[in-house]
Amino acid sequence: MQRSKIKKESLEDPSVLFLGIPGPGLIGTMSMTYIIHALKMDLIGEIESSPSSVIFVDNGQMIGPVRIYKKDKIFAIISDIPIDYDNAIGFTESVIDFSKRNHIDFIVFLSGIQVQERNMSNLKTYGLVTHEKLEKLLYDNAIPKFLSGVISGPDATILSQLRNSLIPTIAFHTECNYFFPDPDAAIQTIKIISQIIKTEIDLTEFKKQADYLRLQNRQLMEDTLNVLQTQKESSTIPPQIYK
Repeated sequence: MQRSKIKKESLEDPSVLFLGIPGPGLIGTMSMTYIIHALKMDLIGEIESSPSSVIFVDNGQMIGPVRIYKKDKIFAIISDIPIDYDNAIGFTESVIDFSKRNHIDFIVFLSGIQVQERNMSNLKTYGLVTHEKLEKLLYDNAIPKFLSGVISGPDATILSQLRNSLIPTIAFHTECNYFFPDPDAAIQTIKIISQIIKTEIDLTEFKKQADYLRLQNRQLMEDTLNVLQTQKESSTIPPQIYK
């Protein structure tokens, strides 16, 4: 399996792509939506890996459900619809192709994970890397490694594709409520993103909107669960995670 080389300077001033799609707790979608707003990132394009039955209208413009944003050396790809099994490979190939063309140093995949017990006052985010040199980012930011467990569903397909690509990837999984929109877990994820990009992000507005976000995202969460529920019964067992 090929692995790309990461130059030291690329980790000090990286070009990074954040990937937020609907998944457990809608962590990736909610956290990246707020990051895009907070950083005032510019819409620069869309991912069109497969035809979509949804078009959004914003300020009189038609935009697709999977969009690309940019500010300086920070990129974000966000989806407002679940990525199902049939589209996961094509979607990831489009992400990898975009990353190569834009000289992305590494990709950050954002998701949630259910644990048997969690401390709401001290939610944890676990990191998983495809390249050993990225482990320094986990160490420098005091992020515990995801050492044992199961990742299933479209997330597994996407991560498998990314693992086999030349683009190094970090996957962040935050403890969350698997079945409902979880703004508390999204807040924890935003804090981790803030550390990675070394930029302070004011969470005041997000916290004020937490109850609204739970209501607003109910349908998207239901659509996401309909995609996730097709996975094998054995893979729905919450994994054991060790710090």
